Amino acid sequence: MLNFLMNKFVSAFLLYDTSSELGMMEEKMIPLISGNYKQIYHTYSKGKSEQEKLYLRLLLVTDFICGMTDSYAKNMYQELNGID
Repeated sequence: MLNFLMNKFVSAFLLYDTSSELGMMEEKMIPLISGNYKQIYHTYSKGKSEQEKLYLRLLLVTDFICGMTDSYAKNMYQELNGID
């Protein structure tokens, strides 16, 4: 379950805040992460290199997933897999 969530969110956030165009699935994943996490990313990414921004985006995803309760992670996993 955690591997699935990490794969989905990491693939979406690899291109987040870059000049690259996001795919349809990635576009749908971005709003699922709280604005608080994205605001922290934007605060700390100002003036950073692309490599540092990539690290901060990956940190954003891991922080988000690590902060999930078990039931929230299970529900998100089921929703993203189309499981009732």
